[in-house]
Amino acid sequence: MMNASSRRPRQACSLGVDIGTTSVKVVAFNSSGVGMAHASVPLELYHPVPGAAEQDPMQVYEATMTAIQQVLGLLDGGLWQVVRVGFSAAMHSVVPIDEKNTPLCFAMTWMDTRASQVAEDLWASAEGPALYEKTGTPIHAMSPLCKLSWLRQQQPELFAQAYRFVSLKEWVWYQWFGKWEIDTSLASATGLYNLDTGDWDATALNRAGVCRDNLSRLVPTTFIRQNPVNLRLHKWGLAGDVIYSIGASDGVLANLGVGAIDEQTLVVTIGTSSAVRFGTLKRATDVNSRLFCYVLGDGRFVVGGPSNNGGLVPDWLYHHLLGRGSEEIAQDLGAALVQAGGVETEDLICLPYVAGERAPLWNAKAMGAVVGLRLEHGPLHLLRAGIEGVLLNTYWIADRIFRATGVHPVRLMASGKLLEVPWVRQALADIFNLPVYADDSTDASALGAVRLAEIAAGVHPWPEIRDLHGLGPPLLPTLEAHQAYEEKFEQFCRLANVISAGPRKIAAKP
Repeated sequence: MMNASSRRPRQACSLGVDIGTTSVKVVAFNSSGVGMAHASVPLELYHPVPGAAEQDPMQVYEATMTAIQQVLGLLDGGLWQVVRVGFSAAMHSVVPIDEKNTPLCFAMTWMDTRASQVAEDLWASAEGPALYEKTGTPIHAMSPLCKLSWLRQQQPELFAQAYRFVSLKEWVWYQWFGKWEIDTSLASATGLYNLDTGDWDATALNRAGVCRDNLSRLVPTTFIRQNPVNLRLHKWGLAGDVIYSIGASDGVLANLGVGAIDEQTLVVTIGTSSAVRFGTLKRATDVNSRLFCYVLGDGRFVVGGPSNNGGLVPDWLYHHLLGRGSEEIAQDLGAALVQAGGVETEDLICLPYVAGERAPLWNAKAMGAVVGLRLEHGPLHLLRAGIEGVLLNTYWIADRIFRATGVHPVRLMASGKLLEVPWVRQALADIFNLPVYADDSTDASALGAVRLAEIAAGVHPWPEIRDLHGLGPPLLPTLEAHQAYEEKFEQFCRLANVISAGPRKIAAKP
């Protein structure tokens, strides 16, 4: 006798695959964009030498496959059928590959700072700013352009053995289809892609010491494939008519996932790191603010600025300095974050640059500091100051972008675990003086990957994406708090410009 589920036609769903820095997430979404099953598999980050931040390509691939299998196991196969797979991944990774299509070493991730001196030297030359203007990728150690230059200088034997250089996303795509292809979004974050020509830039390739044959074939973000060569995908029923969308980078897809694809909405994301982004139909660069400009697709871009320092700051403060046996602070970080909303920092200012900094300082050697300590301050004051430092730095990035582009968003979309804390979200509204809408989903990039797959499949046109993400009531800023934060912001910027350089440089100044 057939059960009820076997008699009903199966409903279509899509998988969003997102390869991040600390984990691989896979989420199954229904046609309304509601997540029905979720899996997250942690990734190991290796630090074999100072400045290194590496990942094992094989581990990343296996973690991706494990997460897919786990989600499929959570779905009721009698009710749901996967019809599309969207693909998102973190930017800036580099894996040298030999002639047998095997990795020669671990991947250098965006957090790897070994190319810092290469980036500083390039930016100080006339060629650096010119390359940035053409590619939209800031000249920084995160950039594959700088990583390749560093590899060529510091590890010439390894560099010479490499037949091609790819990202972790390309590596996984190759495992699925046996094709070396890269979407123009991820390519636009390499420092090797010319935004105007839509092709690899000859000057950048020459600087990196590679040619186009060493790189994957460029395809649009709406590029799709079917019938993977991967036997595990076939075994799991993810072959045949299932559409695989190559997708884009996690940053631009986070915007797409919340429907923020125009200049009216500013997205602030605070995960381990943080970023400020808005969508636009105009490519934009600015040598003063060094904003990024990455491809979303079909003449659309996402412009913004990235910071190394986000949720890792309160996490580091709590676990390394504040949370060890103190009776004043909860013995759980989540509870401690809520507690910190009950104190006032007043003149206490934290420069949050414990991981160096990208925007707005663009100094991989930047240092953190706490200024204004008094006897009455305790662990909660320091924790709140650290969080406020992250928010003020985010505002600094946005302020410079607004000045450079003339864009003035009318609303702010907040996403990330830290911004789920009510007082933190209110502080964000007060600092930016904008209504803040909450996106409580931690899977915006995965949903964005699914939305792009739907666009690629003709399910939704681009303009319709804005209306798919419903907004609840906003959190409004308070004038008095905004004025207080404006004064603190001015102090923050002055201190950051002096202190973040480190004590040796401060002491060296006349």
